[in-house]
This record gives sequence, C-alpha cells and structure tokens, in this order.
Amino acid sequence: MSMLTERERELLENEKDPRVLRALIADLASDNLKLRKLIEKIESENAKADQMALNLENFDERLKLLRRQMFGKSSEKRTEASDRPRDKSQVEAQVFSQAAFPAIDTRESQQKGKLKGAVLEEVIIDERPTDEDLKTESEARGISDPSAAQWIDTGLYDESTKITIIERRYVKEVHRKYKFKLKAKFNPSSEKEVIVTANGSAELLPGMNYTIDFVAAVIADKYISHMPLERQTREMESLGLTGMKNSTLSRMAALGAASLEPMQDAILHEDLLTSDLALHLGETPWKIQNKTEKGGFMWVISNRYGSYYFFKPTRSGQVLKDKLGGYGGPVLTDGFSGYNILSELKIPQGYCWAHVRREFFPLESHDPSVKPILDLIDELFAIEREAKTLADVGKLRELKSKSVAERLKNVLIEEFPKSRPGSQKRKAIEYVLKRWDGLTLFLTESKLPLSNNEAERTIRHAVVGRKNYYGSGNHTGAETAATLFTVIETCKKNDIDPRTFLIMSLHKAARGEKLETPLAYARRTRSGQPAN
Repeated sequence: MSMLTERERELLENEKDPRVLRALIADLASDNLKLRKLIEKIESENAKADQMALNLENFDERLKLLRRQMFGKSSEKRTEASDRPRDKSQVEAQVFSQAAFPAIDTRESQQKGKLKGAVLEEVIIDERPTDEDLKTESEARGISDPSAAQWIDTGLYDESTKITIIERRYVKEVHRKYKFKLKAKFNPSSEKEVIVTANGSAELLPGMNYTIDFVAAVIADKYISHMPLERQTREMESLGLTGMKNSTLSRMAALGAASLEPMQDAILHEDLLTSDLALHLGETPWKIQNKTEKGGFMWVISNRYGSYYFFKPTRSGQVLKDKLGGYGGPVLTDGFSGYNILSELKIPQGYCWAHVRREFFPLESHDPSVKPILDLIDELFAIEREAKTLADVGKLRELKSKSVAERLKNVLIEEFPKSRPGSQKRKAIEYVLKRWDGLTLFLTESKLPLSNNEAERTIRHAVVGRKNYYGSGNHTGAETAATLFTVIETCKKNDIDPRTFLIMSLHKAARGEKLETPLAYARRTRSGQPAN
C-alpha cells in the first residue's frame, strides 16, 4: 500500500461515513492497478533480458564458428576430442574408390595399355676433352713438348643423368599439296585433263590455318592447366607467334568441344547411367562475363567410371529431368532442396554423411555433448573400411552399421530438447533427423557409399578453372567448358593422360571416325587390344 496522503488520513478519521469507505476503496483499487502495471513492466523487461541473453549465447556460438572457419585449420580431423585416431574418419571403403577395372597386381601389368603422356626423349651427349685440355694436362705434369697426341682414349667414361628443358616452339608449316596429271595414253577422255591433288593432313575445319595439335594444346592449357587465354596469347607473343587474339583461341576451343560432343553424350548414357555404381550429383556457381546473359551453375553427374558436366543458368533441380530420365539406380547428394526432384523421378536418393559430420564437427571444441554423435558417425566410416568387396559392404552394414545408426538416432532425439532453439547444435540435429530416411538408405542399397566426396572432388576441377579465368564469356563458352571438363575428368578417372587422349580423339574426329569414351578406350586397350 502506498504512503497515506492528507486526504486519506482525513477520510480515515471519518471512517464511519459510508461515503468515506467507498472513497477509500476506490483509492486502494487505483493503487492496486498501478502496482499490477508495474509488475507487468518488470516481467516484460526480464523476459527481454532473458531473450537477449539467449541471443547473446547463440551469437557467441556463431562467432566461435565463424572464427574457426576464417582463422582455424580447414582439416576435419579430430585429434583431442577422442582417444581413437580420426585421420581416416571420412575415407570411403576401398571398394568404392577402386577404378572400373580389376585390381592391379604388379607394376608391369599396371602400365600395360595405359595411355601415357609424352615420353621423355633421351639424348646421349658425349663430353670429350679438347686438344687444348689435354695439352694443359700434359703441361701440368711437366711433360716436355706437351700435346694432345700424348693421350689415348680408354673407351671408359663416367655417366650422369640431367633433365633439361627445351622451350615450346611455334612453327609455320607450308603445306604443298602436289597435283598429278593422268598420262594421255591412259586418259579415256583425251580432250579433258585429269588432275588429282594430294590429300592434306586431317583438319577439324576445311581450310583451317591451325593444326589439330595446336587446337589440342590451346584446350589442354586452358582446361587442364587452367591457363587463361590472355596468358596463352602473351606466351605465344614471347615465342614469336604475334597477333594471336583471345577470340581466335576461344573459337578453337569451341570447335574442339563441338567435335567431342558425341563423346560427352556417350559418357553420360553409355558409361554412367548404365553403370553398376551409384551416381553422385553436385553443382557450383559459374560466372558469365557477358552482361547480357546471366550467370548459372555447372552441374556434375559422376562416379568412378566418369564425370559428366553440363551448364544451366538455373539451380532448379528440374534440369535433372532431361539428364536422369530412365535411370533407376540410387543417387547420392548433399542436402540441397533442388535434389527433391529425384522423388518425382522415382530415383532412390541417399544423403551424404560427410556433410552431416561437418554440421557437428566445428561444435566439438566448445560443446562436449556432440562428441558421442561424432564418435558414432566415425564408427560408421570405420565399418565401411573393413569391406573388401561390395558383398562385404552389404553384410557389414546389416551386422554392424544398422545398430550404430539406431544408437545415433536415439542420441540425436535425446539431445534435441537439450539444445537451445536457434543454436547450431539444434540446426545440425534438425538437418539429420529431417533427412534420416535418405541418410540410412545405404543400409539397404549397397551401391551407395557413405559420402558424396566423389562429386565434390569432381566439381573441384571446375572450381579451380572458374577461379583462374572467371567462368566463361557467355553461355556458349560455358557449354564448351562443360564438354571439355567431361572428357578431361573422365580421362583422370580411368588413369588416362588427358592431353594425349585429347590429341588422339580430335584426330579421330577430323577423320570422321567414331569416338570412344575414355572408359571404353581403357577397357579395350587393357584387355590386350591395340591402342589405335
């Protein structure tokens, strides 16, 4: 009750008067209302303070994560949080990492049929002492009338090996295609001369002023070595080839890509969509420098048989309809919502456990409660590494992985109410539980590996290229890049030197011959058939 006013004292002195009592009650009610409003204000301020404290905790957690991402090590190895080694926590089962051929037993058999790059030329350089050198040696030994004739060649020598470099050279070739005239006595039409002209070397385009090897070098320098065209023209200038324009080199790359498009299509439809392994999907932004065309995404479909890239100016999963139509095997992806289109296509979709692990890994340093979660995820990977064959994978998953996954789900459900709303831990748990069916699809689909690292390794080639030459000038250039990335990365998957394979394939295209995919070439040559 508030302190009594003069009026209230006066009223109390006349408390027998009903009017006085009513006035006193009214004053008390007014006081009570003021107190209630004050309490509500204090409670509201306390609630705001609690929310601010919660937000501050979440902010502090996000700040720690941000600092770790910006300034910490990028490694995902766990060193202090567990007594088990973590250096192989995301390594696939060996069976998923093998090439598409039988295991290699010896180095000799490994090299058989492998398309290698250029072999080092060996040059013998005989270094003999000059007559003056020999004369000097005679003088040093006090021989009278010194001369070289005082020495004889023993035929012996010391030998050492040195590697040197001969700069790339550009040569202007003058091609003369000679003409032959049929002798008159063999000419059935004596009134008209019959003249034949020698066939020239194969060309990607009739009358082209650049050889196929030159075109292949331009492509290899940009799409294998990631050398921008501007840098190539500067190098050409320094080696005597003046006046070369970026646009000319760009058209060469486009011509080479157009010649290889049938191979790109075959890699998708003949190698990947019919393979006995799961497919991996990924995408990365791709910049378009032309201001009249918008940027887009470089998509990739891959597995151990090859890699198929394609460019689209959208990140919508609808673009996969044209590429995966008719495919019925399993697919592994990250959590991007665009891949929800796979359910519409009736394609089984598995999710990547490496991505799950990355959701929890940064939290372990300041939140010990995530350690059991990471331990169980690492245990799943450890079980995979025990497998030697795909049959082993299925058995191990049924015997061991299934129970580990169940324990992990129980831990996540138990930890969920303990995590703060909006915290990184709660978001990580929600990420996993929302995708649980896809994450555990590997238990019944032995073709599915645990992680989508295959797609991430594949997309890295495009990312390095984008960093070096800032994407493409236009959509056509992006499609050129996609074709050439497809051929080059598929060569790498099949242990084939991409530069040599490009030259060989472009020559075949110029001759009008059917192109082989790197996988088909590797299988044919490693079965003992000739390379060409």
